[in-house]
This record gives sequence, C-alpha cells and structure tokens, in this order.
Amino acid sequence: MVCDPDQVIENPRTGERVEVIDESSDALVMLTTWTRSGQRAHEHVHPGMQERFEVLEGVAAFRVDGVEVTGGPGTVVVVPPGKPHLAWNPTDTSVRLRVEMRPGLRWVEFTERLFAGEDPVELLQQFADEVRLPTA
Repeated sequence: MVCDPDQVIENPRTGERVEVIDESSDALVMLTTWTRSGQRAHEHVHPGMQERFEVLEGVAAFRVDGVEVTGGPGTVVVVPPGKPHLAWNPTDTSVRLRVEMRPGLRWVEFTERLFAGEDPVELLQQFADEVRLPTA
C-alpha cells in the first residue's frame, strides 16, 4: 500500500518528523528528519523486526549491540531483530534518513500514538511485538 505522500507524523517534544512513504505486509519505508541534536529514544529492541537506516543528509550516530557508528550521507546501519540499539543526531544541524522496518507490523500506529503524547509505558505493553526495552 502506498501512503498519502503528505502524511507526516511530527513529535512536538523532539522535533522528529516521520513521513511514511510505503507500507506493505513485508516492509515499512519512512523518511525521517531529526531536527535537534541528542537522543530521540531510549535504547530498545524490535523483537521481530529488522530496522535499516540510511543517512541521506547530515550526520547520524548509532549504537547497535554496544558498537557505535557515526556517518554521513550513504552510511547504512542494519539492526537485526532482537538487538539493542539507539540512534541520535550528534550535531547541531538536521539529519534526514531513510528507515525501513521489515516487517513493519504496527509501527506506524505506535509512532502516531507516541508522538501524540500517550503514556510510553502503556504503549510498550500494547506494542510488545514491535518494541521493548532491552533485558539485562
């Protein structure tokens, strides 16, 4: 299913913007802009989803299973299912990325509700197949 190209989900707290450009049963493809420096989310895992980041503009930083990578346009980072990871903007300029989730599951709904300000703890319980906090 191709989504409305004008559909943009924006987080007023972090400045993060997500544009869903393609959603099917196999994959979810988004263009994401991180407008502010710093971390956007806590370290987390996607139990049944692979996440692939491709930096299009700016510089992004990633930590996947304890290994840190920082890179500009053309940098690709793939996070296998179940691996703890974190991604952030280490600069004072915007970062634009192409992000793919395979499969996408209910990630769009989770993102819409999180950005709308719903309780993250409750959302983590409702979306445990999509995202969890790492276990020690």
